[in-house]
Amino acid sequence: MNSKISVVIPSYNSEKYIGHCLETIQASTYKNLEIIVVNDGSTDSSPEIIAEKMKNDSRIICIYQENGGEFSARNTGILAATGQYIGFVDSDDYIAADMYEKLLDAILKENADMAVCNFNLVYEDERETSFAYANMPHKMLNVQDDVYEYWTKVCAISKPNNYVWTRLYKSEVIKNSGVMFENYPHSADTLFNFKLLPHLKNVAFVNEGLYFYLQRKGSGIHTIANKRNIAELYADTFQELSDYYENNSYEEFYKILPLHAFTRLRSIFFYSRLAGKTDDEIISLVVDSWKNRDIFKYLVG
Repeated sequence: MNSKISVVIPSYNSEKYIGHCLETIQASTYKNLEIIVVNDGSTDSSPEIIAEKMKNDSRIICIYQENGGEFSARNTGILAATGQYIGFVDSDDYIAADMYEKLLDAILKENADMAVCNFNLVYEDERETSFAYANMPHKMLNVQDDVYEYWTKVCAISKPNNYVWTRLYKSEVIKNSGVMFENYPHSADTLFNFKLLPHLKNVAFVNEGLYFYLQRKGSGIHTIANKRNIAELYADTFQELSDYYENNSYEEFYKILPLHAFTRLRSIFFYSRLAGKTDDEIISLVVDSWKNRDIFKYLVG
């Protein structure tokens, strides 16, 4: 088990977190890593922190680009990656020391194209950690045969695991699929993962919380419903996914779209309520944004 894992970290003004993030990856029990930090036009001291880490660890590579957003930085990292496997870590998060060792071991044992672990929620102010448990299968799944089980047990639960940073991917699967990240804030991970699904054969699971996801006030996930119409955003990304399946004749994946529409509706209510919107306001947004869209068609049947 000596394959190289490329870990892609988009970094934008992350001076408060990037040092700890890199330290946890450097301390990984799996040593054959290529740690690709994409500096997405930072204006704070994070580039200096990254440069300091690079002095003592030749595995760390830093790529500078003009600010293009997280999706663009991740794509830059994918194109630069030379490892046989690719993982993603956000610059304000961190990982368990054995995360990549266990994910790669699961891939090799199951001859899988991707492995998925669970994650923990870390609260910056309260200094608490809670385990966001997905009731993942205790077996390898064949994506073509078991796609509905994959969706219901991993992605359609109260704390869905749609994130790219809980996964380790075979690089060739990503690069051969042509699937890249797109500029959909708060939905890029979901869209990436479910466009990639038809290109996967087998998925393995590690039922441990090996990734630590920082919850901080003012982060994108907590403010998006204040910044834009989240119902319209979800209608757009759902349409993108629906069109992708239809245009590529992935008919066997249509069956997950009704459940996906329901989970998008549930998320709209959750985040909009956090933003202080009333249920009547939320319903009005959904009706206005979803009428004549595929997401409404799949929701009502």
